[in-house]
Amino acid sequence: MDIIAHRGFSGSYPENTMLSFEKAVENGADAIELDVHLSKDGEVMIIHDEALSRTAGKDGFVFDYTRSELEKISAGKTKGDKFGFTPIPSLEEYLAMIKETDLYTNIELKTAPVYYPGIEEKTLELVSRFGLEDRILYSSFNWLSVLRVKELDSTARIALLFDGLRLLHMGTLMSSMSVECYHPSLSILDDQVVSDMKAHGVKLNVWTVNDEEGMKRCIDWNIDGLITNEVLKAKELHRT
Repeated sequence: MDIIAHRGFSGSYPENTMLSFEKAVENGADAIELDVHLSKDGEVMIIHDEALSRTAGKDGFVFDYTRSELEKISAGKTKGDKFGFTPIPSLEEYLAMIKETDLYTNIELKTAPVYYPGIEEKTLELVSRFGLEDRILYSSFNWLSVLRVKELDSTARIALLFDGLRLLHMGTLMSSMSVECYHPSLSILDDQVVSDMKAHGVKLNVWTVNDEEGMKRCIDWNIDGLITNEVLKAKELHRT
């Protein structure tokens, strides 16, 4: 089971910052999950929310600012700014760092409710520039977005994020759309879902699992990836 650092090592460091990503690497995560939006000038930037208020304490939205402006804004508000200046990073900056490791990356395309025309093409182009095609998994709650990725690059690995009601025959649906991974919230996971995915050869990465009980359930199910803010806790439980 892979330990996937949700927005980096976000349990202890400001989410979706280079500091959080570097600490995930240092503490032995197998992969990193991050979120991307487009800036005003069409650059792929790493941040979870469309608005800047929660993580940066600023007014407006990602698309209101250029890359240069966003890189001058600290995204550490959720940790009380105790780590000093932790700027909003670009995907380009992240890929340059992660290329020097053996981790893979789950890039979540944040294309709803705000849709950014061309974000799929821009993200694929950046990944290709760094030669990291075989170490990227693309996911989104907007299924059209990840299917667009597959349309642009048939070799790209994609995942569908899901929360809410359990749907029947999800394994059949995933395999029929050539989707490699299913990313459900832990709240909708049960024995039937796990068996269904395994029967159809669809990998199962579960989010966002931060408590010991949930982690143990995922370990017992032998899922493929545990998406968590708590990297060290997950690693310790997985070892035992």
